[in-house]
Amino acid sequence: MTKIHRCEAVVIGAGLAGLNAAVHLQDAGVDVRVVEAQDRVGGRVRSMRELGGNLEAGGTYIGAAYRRVIDAASRHDVRLIDVTPSLKFFREQDLVLDGEIIRQSEWPAHPANPFPDPDRALMPWTFGRMLTARQNPLKEPRHWLDPGQAVHDVSMHEWMRGLGLNDKTIRLGYGLNVSYGEDAHDVSALQLLFRAAFSRAQAGSPLTAADPAGGGSATSRSSVTSSTSARGFTAADGVQRIPEAMAESLVHPVHYGRLARRIEDDGRQVTVRCEGGAEYRAAHAVCALPFTVLRGIAFDPPLDGRQREAVASLPSQAMTQLYFAHKSEFWEEDGIAPSLFTDTAAGMFSALRNGSDPTEITGFSAWVMGRNAVRLDALPPEKAGARVIREIEAVRPAARGQLEFIGRQSWGADPFARGAWAYFRPGQITRYAAAMGASHGRVRFCGEHLAVANRGMEGAMESGESAAMGITTPRQSREAAPSD
Repeated sequence: MTKIHRCEAVVIGAGLAGLNAAVHLQDAGVDVRVVEAQDRVGGRVRSMRELGGNLEAGGTYIGAAYRRVIDAASRHDVRLIDVTPSLKFFREQDLVLDGEIIRQSEWPAHPANPFPDPDRALMPWTFGRMLTARQNPLKEPRHWLDPGQAVHDVSMHEWMRGLGLNDKTIRLGYGLNVSYGEDAHDVSALQLLFRAAFSRAQAGSPLTAADPAGGGSATSRSSVTSSTSARGFTAADGVQRIPEAMAESLVHPVHYGRLARRIEDDGRQVTVRCEGGAEYRAAHAVCALPFTVLRGIAFDPPLDGRQREAVASLPSQAMTQLYFAHKSEFWEEDGIAPSLFTDTAAGMFSALRNGSDPTEITGFSAWVMGRNAVRLDALPPEKAGARVIREIEAVRPAARGQLEFIGRQSWGADPFARGAWAYFRPGQITRYAAAMGASHGRVRFCGEHLAVANRGMEGAMESGESAAMGITTPRQSREAAPSD
């Protein structure tokens, strides 16, 4: 039997974007419901509490200038923890290349280093970032969508070749465990210039909330109040606590297990039909799903033009995260950095420091991107974990028998995400950016892929806020209009 729910607005998806849209709609007096296919909120923010400790997947790091995220934590009484003392340790990783561990101190003079003389001290994982920071034409992050920037909507490979770099340098400078695309041919340089401009803006912004998180001890993982020069935060009880608290603030609880299959708009109302028979009828709908998931929803009337193309073709980054416990401090035995950035299926193998003492290593995680992530996703979790351990043990004898696989989060294999974050292939920004987030009748869209001035969690929050304003601003204008 079909159960019909009536409201003024229905939000599909309870990630940060959808929840921020719902909170803003509720604040404006809109009767809103949120439907979520999973049994949890957060979307691609997930705290792996079942593995013990604060192991994070997806959104993990809250920049000090993530104003919307920090304000949400403050409003909903989520305590933030300053992780600045731990950040320096993330730079302490050595390189694995062609079966050899190369210490950072050895890299500038190493024969495998193809970088130009001024940049030989740059490690492969920083080379591309430094180029896009140094050669950046964007005065502000939001300028990436200006028509004049379309000249940079070419492949990262073409852009780097334009700087006089050869193919070997490009493969190493943008080809190891890359965060966007599969290689330098697969991602638009304009997106990476946007990322660099956003990072620059974040680094130059002061902490805007004097006390966004409340009290706490002044330890190395102290509360926000202990340092006004904090560079980043996590959340007590995990970053997922922020969307959980946002959901708890809603008058109507999130409806879980509601997988949207069809969205109909007859010009007067929107009907969202979910698997199992539930229906939501509302004056407006906000669709807060990645395009890779949105492809599974039928629209009546159907999407058209470049928006339809964008939904059908915008890719999402393959990423798998694997988590490991350790039996000994094997890095003390061989004198190599605990963390390794590799050209293998182990990806970026990072030491975790989730305790109160930032010098203490509490475990390890492997962040594996692109083709290697797809290969690992084809294996059962235990076999994928064993594969990563074999890769580490092969180059690091001191680690043999010292690592234990404890869990995996694959965003590419997750049917509710189908990738970690969206990225643009060459030419896609110019072709799709202006059209892909447009309202479709009474349906609006949001998500990190539709943010204009921000990235990551802050971008998701920005887009949710914008979607809500598209509904509430006309509504408020009508209410304020004088009557005859």
